Amino acid sequence: MMKTKNKYLFNKRLKILKFAKISVAEDGLTSKTFKNISKKYNLDIHELNLLFPNGKNDLLQFALDQLNTELENYCKKLDLIRLPVHKRIRKILLSKIYLMDKEKKFYKKIFLNLLIPKKNFPLPIKLYKSVDQIWFIAGDTSVDFNFYTKRLILAGIYSRVIFFFFNNNNQKLLEDLLDSNLKRVSKIPELKTKLNIFKGLLPKALQFVKKSI
Repeated sequence: MMKTKNKYLFNKRLKILKFAKISVAEDGLTSKTFKNISKKYNLDIHELNLLFPNGKNDLLQFALDQLNTELENYCKKLDLIRLPVHKRIRKILLSKIYLMDKEKKFYKKIFLNLLIPKKNFPLPIKLYKSVDQIWFIAGDTSVDFNFYTKRLILAGIYSRVIFFFFNNNNQKLLEDLLDSNLKRVSKIPELKTKLNIFKGLLPKALQFVKKSI
């Protein structure tokens, strides 16, 4: 009974997200988003508020969660295991861009919304979750200092590529940018030695972010 109810509520949230993607792509994610969706699609505003009690932050989080799920499902169809690590990362990142490109205006608007400082929705946490998922899909099993080094390096690469994607439509230049940056992933063993100075501080900082998710 509970599973049926949860599935029903999940499907209702998916329906609202579908409408929200159209609305947000046109007008951005604002305090009036739910009101606009309610009016445009003849939906009960009270039901929207119950489905997303924390308003646009809940909607944003739900959208990002669905994108992550879509990426994992999409990547399961790819033969990643036969590829070197940096090529796995490349394929996963390009897959995420491919998925976002189908609704680029929407994802650009919510990405810009993430850049606005928020007490309860900080960008570093969302960035960490994104790169952590990419390494997970790539099959990362590291537990030592490499674990943190990989995520730190990929966070920089991911940010540059996503910024480029939202502001340009040139796929070749995007892939060139990605390829030039991914050379750093193959140098992680060297960087491990160079970054030993941060060994005591970096894990604690990233663990704090991870626990905050």
